[in-house]
Amino acid sequence: MSFLPIYRTLKADASLAALIDVEIKAFEDIAPPGTTAPYIVWQTISGHANNHLDEPANFDDTQYQLMAYATDAKTAYELRDACRASLEKESWVSNPSISLYDSKAKLYGRGFDANWILER
Repeated sequence: MSFLPIYRTLKADASLAALIDVEIKAFEDIAPPGTTAPYIVWQTISGHANNHLDEPANFDDTQYQLMAYATDAKTAYELRDACRASLEKESWVSNPSISLYDSKAKLYGRGFDANWILER
């Protein structure tokens, strides 16, 4: 699969920068142990090459999930919504309302699933 430019897109968003420092609070796959909330994590969850009969695939369709974690639900919602606004310019959201509470970490998680078509 192709590399998703999620970090670069989030880092360039001024509205999101007002809420969180993407440089130190946005992670692919997993947040490092000891990371304090709020923070953002995303991961690729599926994908496929857009193959053709007469030539190799020239695009990859990649599904990803992004989760925003915070100590209160309001902040988690705000982060999720800001990330969605930023990333929806490049990809489309297929499941906009993932919600969870991690009782061990005592964190609220709010997120979404989205698809991104990347040219190879």
